[in-house]
Amino acid sequence: MPENLLERAFNLDSLPTLPSVAMEAIRLMEGQSSTFDSLAELLKNDQVLTGKILRYANSAHVGARREITTIPQAISAAGFNAVRSIILSVSIFDSFSAATAKEQDKLVRFWLHSIGVAATAETLAHHLDFPSPDEAYLCGLIHDLGKLVCYQQFPDSFARICREIEHPSFTMDNELLPLDVEQAIAGFNHVDAGKIIGERYGFPDMLTRSMWLHHQPVIETIAPENDNLPQLIRFADVLCVTHNVGSSYFLTSQPVCHENFHFALENLARLHHLTSRDLNEIMENVHHRVEEVCKILGFWDKEKYQQLLRSANASLGRMSLQLDENNQVLSATNQVLAATCEMHKRLHTELSLKEAAEIICDSVCRAFEVERSLCLIRDPKAHRFVGSLAESHAFHDIELPTTLADMTKRKKYATSDIEIEAANRLEQATHDLVHGRIDESRMFSIMSGSKFLATFFVADKNSRWRKEPLLGQLLVDFSSGPDFIRNGVGELQQNFEAFAAAAGTAIERLLLQQAVNRQARKLAETSRKMEQKQQQLFHSHRLATVGHLAYGTAHEINNPLTVISLNLQLLKRMLKQSMADKPEPAKRLDIISGQVERIASVVTNLMSFAKPTEPKFDPINVVDVIKKALSMMESRESLANITIDNQLPAKLAAVLVDPQQIEQVFLNLFINSCQAMPDGGTLTIQAAGDQDFIDVSVRDTGHGIARKDLGKVFDPFFTTKLEGEGTGLGLAVCHTIMEHNKGTLRVESVEGRGTTFLVRLPLDKSDRLRQMKKILKTRKKEENSEEENKYRILVVDDEESLNSVVRETLQAAGYSAEGAYDGVEGVEKLRNDKYHAVLLDLRMPRKDGFSVLKFIKQEYPEIAVVIITGHASMAEIQETAEKGAFACLKKPFMLDKMLDTIARAIKAQESPPTKPA
Repeated sequence: MPENLLERAFNLDSLPTLPSVAMEAIRLMEGQSSTFDSLAELLKNDQVLTGKILRYANSAHVGARREITTIPQAISAAGFNAVRSIILSVSIFDSFSAATAKEQDKLVRFWLHSIGVAATAETLAHHLDFPSPDEAYLCGLIHDLGKLVCYQQFPDSFARICREIEHPSFTMDNELLPLDVEQAIAGFNHVDAGKIIGERYGFPDMLTRSMWLHHQPVIETIAPENDNLPQLIRFADVLCVTHNVGSSYFLTSQPVCHENFHFALENLARLHHLTSRDLNEIMENVHHRVEEVCKILGFWDKEKYQQLLRSANASLGRMSLQLDENNQVLSATNQVLAATCEMHKRLHTELSLKEAAEIICDSVCRAFEVERSLCLIRDPKAHRFVGSLAESHAFHDIELPTTLADMTKRKKYATSDIEIEAANRLEQATHDLVHGRIDESRMFSIMSGSKFLATFFVADKNSRWRKEPLLGQLLVDFSSGPDFIRNGVGELQQNFEAFAAAAGTAIERLLLQQAVNRQARKLAETSRKMEQKQQQLFHSHRLATVGHLAYGTAHEINNPLTVISLNLQLLKRMLKQSMADKPEPAKRLDIISGQVERIASVVTNLMSFAKPTEPKFDPINVVDVIKKALSMMESRESLANITIDNQLPAKLAAVLVDPQQIEQVFLNLFINSCQAMPDGGTLTIQAAGDQDFIDVSVRDTGHGIARKDLGKVFDPFFTTKLEGEGTGLGLAVCHTIMEHNKGTLRVESVEGRGTTFLVRLPLDKSDRLRQMKKILKTRKKEENSEEENKYRILVVDDEESLNSVVRETLQAAGYSAEGAYDGVEGVEKLRNDKYHAVLLDLRMPRKDGFSVLKFIKQEYPEIAVVIITGHASMAEIQETAEKGAFACLKKPFMLDKMLDTIARAIKAQESPPTKPA
């Protein structure tokens, strides 16, 4: 309920008026202008209160040497804070007793609880070094005043709340808390009411906050500061509720203790390192203090109080038995979970179905401590159920049919009782699935006198197995296991269902992986066949190309040979006429030589295409290769009216290619581009790179290539030049060279606007690797230099996420931190390096923390060890201290506390650690 509506719900004007002396005492708490004399003056008018104060001052608790007869003497002997506590106790008690006279006998239990919480808070404040234990007493005294006002103004609702809380169903409900019941019935709770009352009375802030916040959970150690008094009152309230010191729900017939309070007490004791003995000593002191205060107030009844304590002991005893039963259940559940996790680790996708069934049988036997189990899994390929039967740690292969017709012949397949039971269950499940009676996995009920528990696994209706959804079965013989008939089948059935669900998921994953593997094999086989087809197609294309090549070769060779033949005939005639003194013979011989060179060029290009030379890879700068090719092109071709626009950067990343072959490619492209611009134009060269390649573009502004011819540009002997101006092998050879250099060559062209050749060259990754190694080497030197100046911490804990968080925190704090995930790894790291401190878990696989601690203190006593544990008993923690541990942090711990402990542990070392020999 919003606070403004809550204020309207309460009749604040009907609240009892506190006496002037009580308000004067409160003002003194706030440090307002008032004097002890003024307080004594007010007490003169209240003979009853004066008598109770003098009675307290003369009690054994104060221990005055002479009789106290005046208020100033009482203040001097007992202390102002003690007198102030008596004043407020009596004033509040008298004021509200008059307003609640109807239930005065039952109200005594409320005051017992309030005084008990006050005394407990005072004792805890002393124990935890709070600066003002007396103020803790006052906060405890009035912490539940909201309940009293609720009873005064809403008696029917308060009575209903008490009846609901007293009902057995409430004490067994771990989810619903008393505050929830108050909220549900009244629309508000007593802590919100307490805040409004404190503000109405003008109480100091710490008193109001204690009335408001004393039910907030405590999640860390309570620091001894007045701001934390509400947390201290929470601790005190939990102690008094669990020990039946009175009852704030005083209309109940018996004090009520919700299980939540026992859990809170266990948590608070752990946070403050309090043993059962410590708590008993605290409560013994509280009982004496309650008796003393109640005698002063005049309503002490020792017999009734002892009765409440006996009730508390009985309640604690019942709770202890319940906790033992819960621990047994939890232990069994943990055993099942451990076996389930181990099963998942062992069930990898490379297993056969029978091997997987054997692992499931072994795991279920370990989980439930039984001797016999049977697991069956559908084999889609064999159309049978295959699996394993576990008997006394031995395993036997087993198979059953998948069809109903064959299942009726179970005697042929099943011989033992567990096999017959499995066959019967499978037949029933298959029959139910066929008739649509079930559509998901479930467990069969255990019939009276049966010793078997069984489940079967059904695939999702949308999965690939929807036509044959029954994937398998798990059946366990519990005749040799726990006596679940006597102890109840509920917990066992719940654990078995959890294990079966995990096993079913694993089976479906295994079957899916096997299906994927089969598809992968089919795909691989299809790819292999496709590759064969591609090779055949390539071979056919190659043959066609060779035929085309042979025709072109014959055509190209025939013309020069004709010229040679004609010139030879002329040469013969001239020689016959004895004209050796004339220059014509030499001229004719030059012509023959030129034609022979032409033939040689054609044959060379032909051989380059048919069987190119293997490239010799070297890391090169492609810019240098392009510049060299440009220089060679300028010496061979006329560049009249052609502008070279070289936009290459000064340097690009190195590429790994054959430099001579790539130079030949660019030279050929440049020559082709110039020949495509007979009337002049611009040759533009650009380059850019990414993580894997360098892309070079060679663009001309020539006549371009027709779209119909683009697909034939790299075919051998294709050319658009006039007869005799080219062989048509240049671009074909370039394309082949690029393929052998692990690059590509593409062409883009628009007829009438020009052509662009795109050359892609692979980067030299080895060069990048060398640079990275150099950078890493430099960084490592710098890091090693920094590491030498850092304290080095080893974190040994098998919880990977916790280990990681602790190391990150240590590194952020300036330490050098390394991790080990069990004791064996931790010892190995200690032997091979030096550390200043070790954070060590006690519960680890392979080698536990006690063994590692012993090793450290024997071999490296200069290393500080801080224990981090979540399950160790007080005796085990004491054992680590005796073996040399500097401190122990109980999980969950605060990171700041961990850093402070590490700093103190390192500071305590008198000499730096020595590196092991």
